[in-house]
Amino acid sequence: MDADISAPSGAGASAAGASGPAPSRAVIAGDIGATTSRVVLARLDPSAPGPDVLAEAEGPGANLRSSGAEALDHLTGTIREVLERGHQQLGRAPEVAALALGISGAGPARAEDVRRSVGERVAALGIASDRVLITDDLHTAFLAGDVGDDGLLVLAGTGAVAVRFRGREPVARRDGMGWLLGDIGSAVWLGRRTLQAVAADIDGRGRRTLLTEQVGDMLELDLRDGLVPPSPTGDPRQDLIRALDEQLPAGAPAALGRFAQLPATVPEDPAARDILDTAIRHVMDTVRALDAEAALPVVLAGSVLATPGPIHDEVVTGLQSDGRPFCAVTTGLPGALLLAREKAASLEP
Repeated sequence: MDADISAPSGAGASAAGASGPAPSRAVIAGDIGATTSRVVLARLDPSAPGPDVLAEAEGPGANLRSSGAEALDHLTGTIREVLERGHQQLGRAPEVAALALGISGAGPARAEDVRRSVGERVAALGIASDRVLITDDLHTAFLAGDVGDDGLLVLAGTGAVAVRFRGREPVARRDGMGWLLGDIGSAVWLGRRTLQAVAADIDGRGRRTLLTEQVGDMLELDLRDGLVPPSPTGDPRQDLIRALDEQLPAGAPAALGRFAQLPATVPEDPAARDILDTAIRHVMDTVRALDAEAALPVVLAGSVLATPGPIHDEVVTGLQSDGRPFCAVTTGLPGALLLAREKAASLEP
């Protein structure tokens, strides 16, 4: 079961006409990950005739711990863009009844800071702070699964975390400690483990792995012999260090995720297989620890777990073997949109 939200098919599509009059009020919802952000302007009343989503915009991620210091400025730009597109669709500036964002990294440790910072920025866009609801992307991803108010969310995207919800509230949690302290099975973790395996290979302190050729192809380097093309430094180890310095922005470890897909391309390779098996085992151990009785539905989310591939496929097999109901969601937007409409309703006199 994948949750999805469809936007108008073209930039010039009209929100009015035969499908119904243009709405006078709208809500904004956002699924804000560490790598990318997706924001939509939607009708306040989903039962009204016409397309539910009026405009959509995508932008950079906005996790303060892994997306860089300007993350929230980038997010503000994405919200401004969706407002401008909504203006074009409607022929006038949309009246925003509520804004709800599920932001990666906006958990209890940073929630108040993020709420304050976002509120200050969107006020400049004409959205009053009392109409803003900020939560983390875990909450919105769980709600997007539409499994009720109780269940497990297991997310592995740029970061990785598992949360048990009761009455929509998180009551138990594993990992989600960031790229430096945890996030096992995440895209950043997979990318980092891949590069560590390659470094050990070319340094002679680890086993030979096909991942070395895979990473070399991505970086356009011969990391095995340094011959074709000729090594820029005369040492493939230094070539790897220099290439990563150039391609991985300082202070933005989310960029490590670009190497995450490589173990799945050579699953027969022992080093790659070990990386994949570690991630799969961690996910299943986490699910069983949070719900030993297999009584709760599981929502799989994030690019690693919600899309086909060795990790997704083998986790699904494990869930089925345990007899656990599960679904996969590719975006937390339906959850954010639900919260935006609930927020708007709560403000009505």
